[in-house]
Amino acid sequence: MACKDRPDRKNLIRLYITKAGHSIKDRINVEGIQGDADLFYELNYDAISNNLESSDRQLHQSDDIPGIYFFHNNSNKLWDETPFEFDEAIKHEFKALAEIPVVRKKEKAEKYVFPKANKTAASQAVGKVKGETKKVEKAVEKGPKQPDYKLKHSVEFTNLDKVVFRKPQLNKKDVLDYYNNVAEYILPYLKDRPLSIRVLTKGRTVEYKTVEALGEVVEIPDWIQSSKDKTTIGQALYCNDKDHLLWYVEVDAIEFRCGHARKKSFKFPDYILIEIESPNIEAGEAIDVAISVHEILSGLHLPSFIKSDGQSGLHIYIPLDSKSTFNTSKSVAEYICKLIRLKVPDSVTLEGTDDNSYGKVSLRYMLNEHDRSVVAPYSLVSGEAPTVAVPLLWDEVDEGLQLHDFHHESIFKRLKKEGDPFETLFRKKVNAQDLLERLEANYSFLL
Repeated sequence: MACKDRPDRKNLIRLYITKAGHSIKDRINVEGIQGDADLFYELNYDAISNNLESSDRQLHQSDDIPGIYFFHNNSNKLWDETPFEFDEAIKHEFKALAEIPVVRKKEKAEKYVFPKANKTAASQAVGKVKGETKKVEKAVEKGPKQPDYKLKHSVEFTNLDKVVFRKPQLNKKDVLDYYNNVAEYILPYLKDRPLSIRVLTKGRTVEYKTVEALGEVVEIPDWIQSSKDKTTIGQALYCNDKDHLLWYVEVDAIEFRCGHARKKSFKFPDYILIEIESPNIEAGEAIDVAISVHEILSGLHLPSFIKSDGQSGLHIYIPLDSKSTFNTSKSVAEYICKLIRLKVPDSVTLEGTDDNSYGKVSLRYMLNEHDRSVVAPYSLVSGEAPTVAVPLLWDEVDEGLQLHDFHHESIFKRLKKEGDPFETLFRKKVNAQDLLERLEANYSFLL
């Protein structure tokens, strides 16, 4: 505000023209406008001054381009307002300030000339009667080129160059392309299961499970499937086809998580889940523990499948017959975790029970509950790198396994070579009640 009445404020603050639905990079620097630059500068500067004094505008700094500031209207969820930046000269003019804003080096503004009306189109008359008013067709401004994903519903994709991952840098279009290509592999694990999506918004990740919660931040089309579900408070979200999958990505979903039971049998989970969480990013300790888990499960003659969590942990699945309750499956998972701790006591800590847990691998069984979810196979995982939660072959789980090798590009070469290791996940089934009784009869004296 100290620049408000300065005649040289153009040398300190550079402004852009806001274009609804466009990213910061697509907006026009008013310095590059030929003819009306002064007019647009003053209009935008007045808008910034009003926004600073407004109670329903919030000032933000862009994550995409350091040094770009903009306002966001709480009632407008589609685009941001009045972007601007500070020139390096601000550091010298206001060096007495305790906190100097982030500045940007002045770049050569690309010249922009406002398009002129098409004279041929403007001169076309609607009728040939003398004295009749001529009608001019209004030119429609085209938005960014839309990707063709061959969807059944109309979905307008926006902010396609928004940066989503940084190591390496991927934008929203890259993420859409990934999910479009992996749809046939991820959708079978999402189908008819209550969905939880993790959305990147203003530099942080927020999780949504219901229509009511998601509807507070975006307008939900009437074709998005949902239903009242006992596992959630409100209408549960679902993702049964590619249209749904890519619409969720359009509203900035990065990570897809699914419930353990299908809608028609919501009381009965399809698997027991044991989570192995490593204290280190390399996941070496988690791999060692996973090998011990496989030995125990093989000794119990139980079918098991393993998947990375997309970061430094592993998920082990024991398929069920869909006749076992969540309470029973959780009890079995707890029993197995205690057997694992007996086998490798110096390496693991049991969720919520051990005081001396520093540096140990955490065994978790509490995920086996109605309202919990797990990252779906082949989902990207929110973070700096575009890693994937990938199903593994047990033969791969050894000291040479590097979980960060599974990312948005390598996964397709892997699928072509190995296929889907989870393809037979639901073919071999176990009854959790029978298993619990067998464990109690044979191993309760150890615990």
